[in-house]
Amino acid sequence: MTPVAFRKVEGLGNDFILLDFRGRPRRKVATELVRLRTVAPSLCDRRLGIGADGILVVADPQGRADAAMLVINADGSRPQMCGNGLRCVALVVAGAPGTNVLIETDAGPRLCAVTREHDDAGWVDVDMGPAYHDGVVEPRAGVGRCFARVSMGNPHAVAFVAADEDAEGLARTLGPQIENDPLFAEGTNVEFARVTDSGAITLWVWERGCGITDACGTGACATAAAAVAQGLRPSDTPIEVRLPGGALTIVVPADDGAGVRMGGPARVVYRGEIDLASRG
Repeated sequence: MTPVAFRKVEGLGNDFILLDFRGRPRRKVATELVRLRTVAPSLCDRRLGIGADGILVVADPQGRADAAMLVINADGSRPQMCGNGLRCVALVVAGAPGTNVLIETDAGPRLCAVTREHDDAGWVDVDMGPAYHDGVVEPRAGVGRCFARVSMGNPHAVAFVAADEDAEGLARTLGPQIENDPLFAEGTNVEFARVTDSGAITLWVWERGCGITDACGTGACATAAAAVAQGLRPSDTPIEVRLPGGALTIVVPADDGAGVRMGGPARVVYRGEIDLASRG
C-alpha cells in the first residue's frame, strides 16, 4: 500500500500525528477514520510507533469553513474538541502570516488567527466558543472533593486545590477514576488547578482517552472559566494558565454567551511517511 504522508505537530508538548486528507472524497475519509481508530494505539505508541497523544485528520469542510478537523485520541476514541490540536491544524491550514482561518470541528466552527514565526511555527489565537457550566458535583471517586462541570464542546471536571496539595499526584491517582465515574456518562477530562498569588493558574489535566498530557487547551479554557465563575479570577482579563508544557493565555468574557479566547504556540516538528496497512 502507498505510504501516507504525515506531520508530527505539537502545542506546548501536547503532540499529534497530523494527516492532511483535504481533496479526498468524504466517503474515503470516513473509511480512513474507522481504520485510524483501530491503529491509533499502535501509531501513538511512544516506543513502537510514531508516538503522540492523538491523531489529527484535516479534511474538506461540509460548510464554508477553510478546513475540518477530526480528532482521534491515543486509545482510538473520538473527542469532540482539542484546543492544542486546533492551533496546530490552523497553523497548517493558514497561508500568509496574519491569516484568519475558520476550522470546522465536532463542537462547531472555530475562528483562529495565526501569527506565523516561520513556516513551521507560530502563535495562534482561537475563539473557543462559550463555556457551558453545569453545576458542581461530588463524584464517588473524588474522595469528598467537589468538581465544577464545564463544557468547552467536550466535558471537563475542574477542582481547585489548596497550596499544600499535590495537583500532579491528584491528577495521576484520581484522574482515571473520575474520568469514568458514573456521573459522567461519556467520560470526562479531569482538571486539578491552583490559583497562585500572582493570579496565574497552575494546572494538571488527566485527559479523557489519553491520560496525563503536557498541555490541554480545552482544559485550560474550562479551568479559567470555572475560576471566573467562582470569583477566583476576573472576567475580560488575560489569565495565564501554566501547564507542564508551558503557558496559555485565556480570556473569559463577562458575557456568558461569548467565546472564551485562547492564545498559544503551535509547531510542526517533522514530516514523514507511514504505511498504515502495516500497523494492524
